Amino acid sequence: MDDWYLIISTLIFLVGFLLAVISLRRGRKGEVGLNFWLAAAGFIFQCLFLRERGELHGRCPITNGAEVLVFICWSVVILYLALGKAFRLSLLGVFSMPLVFVFQLIAIISLAANDPGPRPPETLDPWLEMHASMSLLAYGAYGLACIAGIMYLVQNRQLKSHEPGRLFYSLPPIKYLSDAIIRLLVIGTVLISVGIIAAFFMQVAPEAVHLAASGAVWLIYFVIVLVQFIRRISPKRLSVLAIGAFVFALVTLSVL
Repeated sequence: MDDWYLIISTLIFLVGFLLAVISLRRGRKGEVGLNFWLAAAGFIFQCLFLRERGELHGRCPITNGAEVLVFICWSVVILYLALGKAFRLSLLGVFSMPLVFVFQLIAIISLAANDPGPRPPETLDPWLEMHASMSLLAYGAYGLACIAGIMYLVQNRQLKSHEPGRLFYSLPPIKYLSDAIIRLLVIGTVLISVGIIAAFFMQVAPEAVHLAASGAVWLIYFVIVLVQFIRRISPKRLSVLAIGAFVFALVTLSVL
C-alpha cells in the first residue's frame, strides 16, 4: 500500500504545479492559492507513505536512496507549509513542486526496480535517528533556499528586461525573496549542526567518509551564513550560492 501513497502524492504535486502554471499564464493569481491546499494533500500522502515504511523497518524510514529522496521532499513540503505564508512566499510551493515531483518519481522507479524490503536495526539508536532526520530536514530548508534563489534570479531578470511578463506581477517582491533565502539558510545550518552533534553520541561511530561529507556540507553553508552576516553578500550572489551549495549537497547524498 505504501507505493500507492507515494504515487498519489507524486501525482498531486504534478497536478498542483500544472494548475499553477496555467493560472499564472492566464494572469489569475488568485487561483494559485489552490497550490497550498494541494501541497497539504500531497503532504498527507507523504506522511502515510513514511509511516508505512517506518513500521516496515521499525525505525525512521531513510534506509535506502529512494526513502531518503522522499524524506527530503517531505522536509521541503513541511517547511513550505510552515513558513511559506510567514515569509510571504505563497509561490514558493509552485516552484518547489517540480523538484518534489522529480525526486519522488525517481523514488517510485527505484522502489519498483529494487525494493530492499524490511531493514530493521539490531538495536535502535535514538542519536542515529536524530542525526539522520535533522540532517535531512536541513536539506529541505536548503532546497527551499535554492528554490527561493531561482525565484530571485527570475524576478531580477524580469526587472532588468524592462518588459516584465505576467510572471513578474505574480512573484513576490525581491526583498521578500532575499530575506527568505537568508532565513532558510540559517534554519538549515542550525538543523544540520544539531544532526552533526548527534552523530558524536551514536552507539556506532559514523564512517569517516560519511562524517566528512556531512562536515563539508555544513562548512559550506556555515561560511555562506557567516559571510552574509559579516559582510553582506549581494542578493544575486547569495541566490547563486544557495543554488550551487544545494547542488553540492545533493551530490553528497551518494555518500550519506
